[in-house]
Amino acid sequence: MFSRSGSCSLGRWDEARRLPGRYQMIDISSHRTRSSTLNNHSDGVKGQRTVVVGASSGIGRGLAVRLAEQGATVVAAARRLDRLAELPGVTPVACDVTAGGQVEALVASAVEHMGGLDALVYAAGLSRLHRLEHADLSDWQELYATNLFGAVLLTRAALPHLLADGSQGRAVYLSSDSADRAYPGLVIYGTTKAALSSYAQGLASEFTSLRVTEILVGPTAGTEVADHFDPDLFGEWLPRWFEQGFVRYDMLQVDDVAAMIVEALDAADPSPRVMATGAEGGQSLSEAEQAAPDDQSPVGAALREPER
Repeated sequence: MFSRSGSCSLGRWDEARRLPGRYQMIDISSHRTRSSTLNNHSDGVKGQRTVVVGASSGIGRGLAVRLAEQGATVVAAARRLDRLAELPGVTPVACDVTAGGQVEALVASAVEHMGGLDALVYAAGLSRLHRLEHADLSDWQELYATNLFGAVLLTRAALPHLLADGSQGRAVYLSSDSADRAYPGLVIYGTTKAALSSYAQGLASEFTSLRVTEILVGPTAGTEVADHFDPDLFGEWLPRWFEQGFVRYDMLQVDDVAAMIVEALDAADPSPRVMATGAEGGQSLSEAEQAAPDDQSPVGAALREPER
């Protein structure tokens, strides 16, 4: 695991080296028209050097496994190293994106291990329910720390490597359909995803040679998105989301979304925004329940196991 100094313990290689300084200067002018030098692989993602952050569960986990199966070199990062160790074909790294120095150590270690970096996928996320009249500064800071600031600081550390000659220069961020229309009770979460969307757009505008993609994720079974919800609030808000049309898309499975992300990582000219959503129109709550496999709750553990 990570020490207080910010160094990291990796599942399959030695302790990471810290970056020599807190900041790295990037010569922006030398990379504005570098897109012609980016690699275009004819054999999919095979050999692509990819870091997936948030790989211990849900979409990040499914993506890391799928990439490894297709021949990518994958460093899978998350707080729960024991969960990462279960994944076949990846190099697990313990990383808390909210802890000082850990994203920098992750990038340095991954680059050393893989010999460079072609793609960064930020799938880490935290979701909680809040009543706006009760939410204080700490509630806002908690979600922004994981959902936005972690992505920003990780990207800053990765930029010199993504912009380097020989890199495919890909950055992918998992957003949410709530970024476009905030669900009641999920306003803080929705604003973090809207901010992440704006960040991805701004990153692409400043570094025009980067292949930046936002994956806008709709309702998806098999994630832990609702596992941190207060059961009482969830029971109150969930029916309203369905009855009042906030749930606009049918339920997808983790593998569906992972396949869309792999397609974006393989594309020579990926779309800046990918809608990873089911058919528009939206299912009823009972239909959404039925769309989930027996071992996956589409609405998270909070509703089904309130004692947690």
